[in-house]
Amino acid sequence: MVKRGRKRAKDAPALGAAAGGAKKLRRTETKLHDHTSAAPTGAGAAVAGVPRRARAVEPWDLTVAAPQGIPPAPLRCVCRSAAAAATLEVRRAKAVEALRKALARQCEALGLDAPPQLALERWRFACKLAEEQGGTQLAGAKGKRRKRGLCGVLGTPDPLLPCGSGVAGGDGGGLVEDLVRAGVDTAKAERAAEELHAASVAEAAKLEALARRLVDGGDATATAAAGRLSVARHRHSLDYTLDGCFVKLTHAAHEKLVELHRRHCASPGTGERADAVDLRLFALLLRYKTLHGHGFQAAAGPPVFRLLYERLGVTMECFASPLNAYFACFCSAFPDVDAPFGSAGSFWSCSPRRGSFEVNPPFVSYMLDRAAARCVQLLEAAEDTGDPLAFCFVQPGWTELEAWTSLSKSAFLRLRVVVAAADHGFCDGASHQRQDPFRTSPYDTGVFVLQTSAAATKWPVGEALEPELRAAFAQCLPSQAAAKRQGRAA
Repeated sequence: MVKRGRKRAKDAPALGAAAGGAKKLRRTETKLHDHTSAAPTGAGAAVAGVPRRARAVEPWDLTVAAPQGIPPAPLRCVCRSAAAAATLEVRRAKAVEALRKALARQCEALGLDAPPQLALERWRFACKLAEEQGGTQLAGAKGKRRKRGLCGVLGTPDPLLPCGSGVAGGDGGGLVEDLVRAGVDTAKAERAAEELHAASVAEAAKLEALARRLVDGGDATATAAAGRLSVARHRHSLDYTLDGCFVKLTHAAHEKLVELHRRHCASPGTGERADAVDLRLFALLLRYKTLHGHGFQAAAGPPVFRLLYERLGVTMECFASPLNAYFACFCSAFPDVDAPFGSAGSFWSCSPRRGSFEVNPPFVSYMLDRAAARCVQLLEAAEDTGDPLAFCFVQPGWTELEAWTSLSKSAFLRLRVVVAAADHGFCDGASHQRQDPFRTSPYDTGVFVLQTSAAATKWPVGEALEPELRAAFAQCLPSQAAAKRQGRAA
């Protein structure tokens, strides 16, 4: 997962006059979260000595059937042209980088050495969730007719850039809080958040204009993209390059994604040519690379999913991507690039009545709280109808969150396990491009098993599940050799 610790004060410049007379604010020591402090059991240390290949666990299982009533996301949200999708994604990546630089300039003007760690990522997550739950359309697009064309449905919010008419939660999507925690005056922090949001809206408008040109056939850049895409095959990876944007993935990850694409887009009736897979892959990989913060995209490891499937009937992930999904059926954040690989769409649009699901949201407070509330809402509805519905909710040991307190006292809670940080790891968000897929968790993890009455009868928890869960999470620690490699690369 993502480390959010701040640099120690001695590593930051002293508060006072800096070169040129500008004041530089010291990084704050204010803690971001109240952490649990579970004592290590030693299970992690024992497993770390075992080489990863000796653990013999398959990285995914695409043979598990999807839950009833959960179809793949409709392809109408996807660019009909794979070349257009790749073209737009290059432009989108450059737009996000422009926002990143804009925030850096704002923070420098405010007296900070650098933006608060992962502030842009948290802001983006919170704003986009607020847009999705509020049904927000593109700012300034009121009255425009939605048009289905080459690039999906136009006149809808950009999938990555905050572009709604308001800012999440009225606090700049958490950006104001991050800046104030770093020592910035509240009024100045609010102005900075407003300016960043305005810049994002402007970038989204440019992308919308490009998409309309592609739909109208007035831009030849998309048709040329297929010829410009470079694919280099190496011993351990494949490298994709288009217009200065570079992505990579392992051969195993490539085989998985090609199979998912074959199932969902290369079959008769979909209108997708089989040779479009490289362009689809490029757009997918670049989208998740653009996010930064690979820890936000980390997932439970294969041993955990195998156990959840065998003991609790889990067959689907509610927060995943084609890159890190263990099962063939999963919800994800970006149906426009994920649907060609089997995504069922956003969790916020999914309303399961029965089945067993794993829920591991990005470790962003705003999203964790809302995901927990959504699970409880679905469980209450299923309990009323007598349906078997279950969620295995995975979250960091941040006890101040509503997600932690509400699930801890939920009537649907059958088991809560707090795993010490040293005793477990996760699949890194960039495991699709790395030799070593596992990373040690930087903090404790809470596992909440929530079931309706019917689900508790169908998938009984039993006393053995807790030690089995602990053992499965321990299997996801990097080997000692991998940990050394990661330390050298840090």
